[in-house]
Amino acid sequence: MPHANRRVFIKQYREGLPALDDFGIEEADIADVPAGHVVVKVDTLSMDAWIRTTLTPGSFHETAALGSTIRALGVGQVVESAADGLAAGDWVFGLLSAQTHALLPAAALTKLDLSNSLEPRDYVGPLGLTTGLTAWVGLIAVAEVHGGDTVLVSGAAGAVGSMVVQLAKARGARVIGIAGGPEKCRYLLETLGADVAIDYKNADVAAGVASAAPGGIDVFFDNVGGEILDIALENLAPANARIAICGAISQYSDMGNVRGPAKYLRLAERNAAMKGFVVTHHAARFPEAKAEIASLMEEGKVRLPEHVVDGIDNFAEALLLLFSGGHTGNLLVRP
Repeated sequence: MPHANRRVFIKQYREGLPALDDFGIEEADIADVPAGHVVVKVDTLSMDAWIRTTLTPGSFHETAALGSTIRALGVGQVVESAADGLAAGDWVFGLLSAQTHALLPAAALTKLDLSNSLEPRDYVGPLGLTTGLTAWVGLIAVAEVHGGDTVLVSGAAGAVGSMVVQLAKARGARVIGIAGGPEKCRYLLETLGADVAIDYKNADVAAGVASAAPGGIDVFFDNVGGEILDIALENLAPANARIAICGAISQYSDMGNVRGPAKYLRLAERNAAMKGFVVTHHAARFPEAKAEIASLMEEGKVRLPEHVVDGIDNFAEALLLLFSGGHTGNLLVRP
């Protein structure tokens, strides 16, 4: 029985931020399911900054071919299977992309463990590869946060930033979050429990960081890059500070002219370390990360508020919302 699939594809490349005209929508039936493949009804897609880097030739991630479905990670339910190990009704995680139904090899999907009252959407939320696991790996495996550390988080009101704030607090750190606008700063303080919130749209970030961390920053978790990275470098603790480079959303609109840190010599002056990471390189520690996050969820110490956009036809608008700063917490699309 054919499965009607509605998908969002890229029509054209553009310098700078993409526009709605760069995307198209079409319907195409999935008629045949080859051996080893399954059809997944997409339930929820995670709107992540890396998607932007697939929409420009020569980008950091592999460039999406014109006419191809926009790549996105998500969770969904198998509705037809021609593969061992997955059956209709199973819930899976994988690169489902911007569509209502995905035809994929079973080997490309991870069957979800829904024990302990976990919900499928938790795997694009607190337990998501690009949300909770990325936050845990950067903060704990890379930056090695300790109790008593002063932690600075850029993009703190986004999905990864929200998880970093809560994980750092759970580990006994003092947390300073940077976000845009009074509402997001209230969210950091009142919902996530940050100790200090700095509004980069309406305040002097350099002065705010210096005031909030007079003894210096022990850990900086960077989602933004650019000027804020330089401010963090200028305010590092006198010794053994750690910077985890997760992303640089301020640079993604002009990948041919990425701005590097001007203050990088502070690393040498203060015996500090700066390290980038790819979350999948730390897969051996995922069980540890999932166990800690799930335990904190059960204790009510970690949660990830959602901003949900309904309808696959609104996928492009949701992607642009990600880069306008028009959301708080975890931005999701439900086809």
